[in-house]
Amino acid sequence: MKAAVISFTGKGGRWNRVITDRLRSEDICCTGYGFYKYGEEGLEPFSHVRELMESLFSSCDLLLFIGAAGIAVRAVAPFIRGKAQDPAVLVMDECAHHVISLLSGHLGGANEWCRRIALLTGAEPVITTATDLNGIFAVDLFARENGLAVRNTEAIREVSGRLLHGGKAGFYSEIPWEGELPSSLILFSEKEKEDARKPEYGIVISAHADKQIFPITCFLAPRDLTVGIGSRKGIAREEITRCLNRVLEENGLWEGRIARLASVSLKREEPGIQEEALARRVPFLTYTPEELERVPGTFHGSSFVEKTVGVDNVCERAAVLGSGGGELLVGKRAGSGVTVAIARQEVPTLHFADTEKENGQL
Repeated sequence: MKAAVISFTGKGGRWNRVITDRLRSEDICCTGYGFYKYGEEGLEPFSHVRELMESLFSSCDLLLFIGAAGIAVRAVAPFIRGKAQDPAVLVMDECAHHVISLLSGHLGGANEWCRRIALLTGAEPVITTATDLNGIFAVDLFARENGLAVRNTEAIREVSGRLLHGGKAGFYSEIPWEGELPSSLILFSEKEKEDARKPEYGIVISAHADKQIFPITCFLAPRDLTVGIGSRKGIAREEITRCLNRVLEENGLWEGRIARLASVSLKREEPGIQEEALARRVPFLTYTPEELERVPGTFHGSSFVEKTVGVDNVCERAAVLGSGGGELLVGKRAGSGVTVAIARQEVPTLHFADTEKENGQL
């Protein structure tokens, strides 16, 4: 995880250092940035917050501004893309009286981070998400907690609005789940999809996009795909994107299911693959040739690759190893100096926390 803390005054800078040091102690890659006029020791200086956001907004999972909320809003506004892409954005006043969850409260985890920063600083957490305040089941929070991706984020508003007005939503899942189903959800099976009594709104959890069980459906999918990548040195990110998108389309796989990219250790510093992982907000894992060689299975080997890299196949072996020994769903595909393979990992059981009760106690 990557985080950035941005402060604008000397007092804010002191809190910046406290928070940055604490997050680093939790093995979070966190950098503190301070306005250059105050020259705060231990902080990276900046002079223009918009220029700073150009580099941080797409690369960070968490942005914490220490200063006026208006500065934070104007700083991030040009870069906002949507619920599924935006990082968690918080703002805290320089006296640490209040910390506000400003953007991406559920999918980005801003509400959770708001509570954590409040505990660290003694600030009062300010969370304005309606489902949290009313103790209502939140589909996007459920998705985040269970490692699911939302296919159609616009449907979150529709389903949440229905629940907030006292209605109920249907629930269908191809993935096993445990815990108590929230009272606002009605369990449906596929054989009941023609039932005229089914709710107008519903949630469907499936790796497939054709399960239109409810008229208005919020689709969730598991993040269960590991993409193994091999490439020639210096390959441009555009070529990797083009090859990967083609493979996904040919095999009817949604890109939101990608959980990680994987390759051989020789490619650890390959800019094109790093940029691809950054753009998709997924980790990039690398393995030594010896680790890849030990992966069990039958793979499309190449004597040239073995001579160059030290193992006969990179993309397929990396995909399987990165998925924890999962099924090789798509074998080696090549094009323009890039090889891609995709493995599917076993999806863990979903869990329903007592969300309605927990949220109601905020």
